[in-house]
Amino acid sequence: MNARDFRDLVAQRVLVLDGGFGSMLIAAGLEPGRAPDWWTLDRPDVVASVHRAYVAAGSDVVHANTFGASPPKLIAAGLAGRCREVNAAAVVLARSACGEATLVAGDVGPTGLLLPPIGGATVAELRDAYCEQATALAEAGVDLISIETMFDLREALAALAAARETGLPVIASMTFEARRRGFFTIMGDPLARSLAGLEAAGADAVGCNCSVAPEVMVDMVREAHATMRVPVAAQPNAGQPQATFDGVRYDASPETFARAVVAMVLAGARLVGGCCGTTPEFIRAARAALGAAGLA
Repeated sequence: MNARDFRDLVAQRVLVLDGGFGSMLIAAGLEPGRAPDWWTLDRPDVVASVHRAYVAAGSDVVHANTFGASPPKLIAAGLAGRCREVNAAAVVLARSACGEATLVAGDVGPTGLLLPPIGGATVAELRDAYCEQATALAEAGVDLISIETMFDLREALAALAAARETGLPVIASMTFEARRRGFFTIMGDPLARSLAGLEAAGADAVGCNCSVAPEVMVDMVREAHATMRVPVAAQPNAGQPQATFDGVRYDASPETFARAVVAMVLAGARLVGGCCGTTPEFIRAARAALGAAGLA
């Protein structure tokens, strides 16, 4: 798929993305502290079953299990030197589980390296890492690349530059929190300026994911849509996290999530899905609500 095909598709209809992936693996028994990438290699049956569940729930796009598969993250996970292997295996799993009718996105998350003044990484170092991952994803046959959960605009731009070299469509999303003065990343990057920077750098869609409950993301979408010319993506969490004896739980139901997804589309979002805590039930409810509203 090229950028023009992607933009034409999103112009024609709202695309429903998948939901939380790491949280689904944790629910399936992923050991605390163990990187999800290990299960691509050791438990491919479970990884594939998550993909299939999202397709059955109505996802038009699924993310390969590659969020943490950049070289620095793989080193930290004990998978040094296996970037191409891990990314390729994840893409093959997603494609075989989903079939050709569903788009497969190569998922790209933060490297874990921090730029000055907090850390000692360089933009060139980050871009080299992202180039290695993006190349592996493209060679494995993804339809597009989805950059997610970025909290430093400089790192997001480095990932975007690397992803664009593949020639594939790129969605670039950052994670913002609500403050009294508006929406900002934890590094202080404001929403509108950050997404405008990504748009100017060539992203085919820009958006927000993680960090906030669905109702908060409706306002983020409204602000983004007011100034962006490219499509807007939105993937909120399943409400606010609650610590329990059984682990972290989220306070939104699939029904409240679905209502918020409809509101996001009405506010201008063209790609909608879920992040932490969301499950195929959330995506199924969102798909049904969008259909009932005549939006998908």
